[in-house]
Amino acid sequence: MQKSPMDELIQRLEQNLLGRCVMIERREGDWAGNIDGGGVVSLGVPWRIVAQGRIAFADEDDGQKFGLPSPVDGEVEANRLLAGKPIIGITIDDETGDLTVMFEGNLRLDAFNNSAGYEGWQIDLPPDLGGMWVIALGGGEISVFV
Repeated sequence: MQKSPMDELIQRLEQNLLGRCVMIERREGDWAGNIDGGGVVSLGVPWRIVAQGRIAFADEDDGQKFGLPSPVDGEVEANRLLAGKPIIGITIDDETGDLTVMFEGNLRLDAFNNSAGYEGWQIDLPPDLGGMWVIALGGGEISVFV
């Protein structure tokens, strides 16, 4: 049976990203998942980290107080959750283009497109990590540049 283009893309991403860790960085207009060894996942759409089957942190939690002594520092909290946890799998939804990056320890990062017209998340990998740029387009399509 022939693999679909999406299956081939996921296989190529996994070949280059499995076993690598990610550090979250808050940027001026979005968030970045900086990949150990090079590359970045740009998160210009809503995203969350799910741990042990529950939402442990979502980008909208950044700066919220939630009755705590001080507001949540999203960068610190996301990195606390992902610290030392290598990537073990990647999925991209065929219909919506939503991205899920699975980590060791029953953790995952979900990035979900929220527009029919605007671009969502992006993955930019340097030549030594597969040399590709993956863009989640509005409406759920995925575009790949090599």
